[in-house]
Amino acid sequence: MPISIVTPVYNGMPQIRRTLESMARQSVPFEHVVMDACSKDGTAEAVREFTPRYGVTVVSERDEGLYDAIAKGFARTQGDILAWLNAGDAYMPHTLSLVEWIFATHPEVEWISGIPAYSYEERDAVFTEPMIPVFSQVAIRRGWHNGHWLPHLEQESMFWRRSLWERAGGDALLRGKGRGKNYACDYHLWRHFARHARLRTVCSMLSSFTFTHGQISEKHREQYYAECGVTRPPAHSLRLPYYVWALYSFLRLPATIKGHHLKRRSTGSGGGAAKGE
Repeated sequence: MPISIVTPVYNGMPQIRRTLESMARQSVPFEHVVMDACSKDGTAEAVREFTPRYGVTVVSERDEGLYDAIAKGFARTQGDILAWLNAGDAYMPHTLSLVEWIFATHPEVEWISGIPAYSYEERDAVFTEPMIPVFSQVAIRRGWHNGHWLPHLEQESMFWRRSLWERAGGDALLRGKGRGKNYACDYHLWRHFARHARLRTVCSMLSSFTFTHGQISEKHREQYYAECGVTRPPAHSLRLPYYVWALYSFLRLPATIKGHHLKRRSTGSGGGAAKGE
């Protein structure tokens, strides 16, 4: 069950080295395509240094923005499982092995996310949120996970089947229909996914988002919200929906994918779906 990862980048030095190092530590075969928008800081050369280590491919060509590059990258891949990882973010050493195991033992699962984790460019420490998030398909479909009413969905921790990408029209959304959306196409992609599949939480850290100075998500926060079609509400109004979601997550913990579910499926004992499926 091949896994294909796309990394879009433009002038990604030195952050992309952290991403490449995390890919080189994976223990199962995978495909990694770096879509470089003709960087001028040596990004492409840095990527090629890793080719002998794990066969990464770099494509240097002009694109029409981040999401166009991602769509072009996926069009070049062959894997059944897809994801994209931005320059600077990183996978855990166990990530792709676990992802492969989940999709192989749970054919009904089409879309997964791990426990959110983050780090800072000045430090190697990785931090997590104080709760395991569980996501309502209805809430995602209606766009409530926009960072105002409910927390963002963690793109760097997402993996999905190519069949879901195709049914949801992922390529058309990120290219044609996504034009004019330079910062929030992933938000709209998740909404399209939720029309077809439920996002399942894996009880493991799969990736780490890296906070860096001057990153796009900070510099263009207001443009992101505008593309989501939301107006920033008063701070105090955010508490109630967050607390309701936290309670929902707690009550739906049995629906998460845990290690013993994988062991049971892979050994053939138990025979049933994970609890809560």
